[in-house]
Amino acid sequence: MPSPAPRTSNLTALLQSAPTAGDPTLVRDSSHAVTRLRHLNEAEVITMFTPFVPHPPGSSLARDMDPFEPLGRAFPRQVRHVPYRLDYGMTETHADFLPASGAIVVVICSSQNVLSYDARAYERQLRFAQGVMKRVAETKSLASVPVVVLLVSNGPARQTHEYGLKDFPTLVTLNDYSTAALTNAVRVLFEK
Repeated sequence: MPSPAPRTSNLTALLQSAPTAGDPTLVRDSSHAVTRLRHLNEAEVITMFTPFVPHPPGSSLARDMDPFEPLGRAFPRQVRHVPYRLDYGMTETHADFLPASGAIVVVICSSQNVLSYDARAYERQLRFAQGVMKRVAETKSLASVPVVVLLVSNGPARQTHEYGLKDFPTLVTLNDYSTAALTNAVRVLFEK
C-alpha cells in the first residue's frame, strides 16, 4: 500500500501557488542598503516600522493580528516590529528604537483599500518615513545603518506615491500586502 502524500499547510500551499504575488520590485538601492541588510551579523536586529492599517481585502489573518506580522516572520533574522499610528506619526518612543537597529525597514501602505479608509494615509506615512530618515541622518552612530522603504501601493496613485519617495535611497514596491506578497518582498531583498 503506497504511503499517503505529505500534507502541506494552508500557508505553504498559498506561498507555493503565488510566486509572484504582490509583484515586488527593487526600484533602487543607491546606498547599497540591501547588500548591508543581507550581511548583518547575528546580533544585529532589523527594526521594522509598520503603519496601523486595515487588513488587505480577502485576508485570512486573525482579526487581532497586525497585517504586517507575516512580513516580520518572513525575514531570515531577528526583527523588532514597531507599529506606528498615522495620526501620531513619529514619536520619541519610535526614535528610542533606532540606536539599537542593525537595519531599518519602513513600510508605507497606500493601497486602494487604505486610501478609501483614510485619504491622507500616504502623506501621513511619508512624514513618518521622513522623520526616521532625519533621525538617522542626525545620529552619527546610525551612519552605516541601512534604511529600506517598502511601498505597498496600487491603483492610479501608485506612480505618484513612488515618485514621492524619490529622496529615499532604497525603495522596494509591491502592489498588495497579502501574506504571499510580503513574503515575496523579503525574497527580493534577500535573493531567495
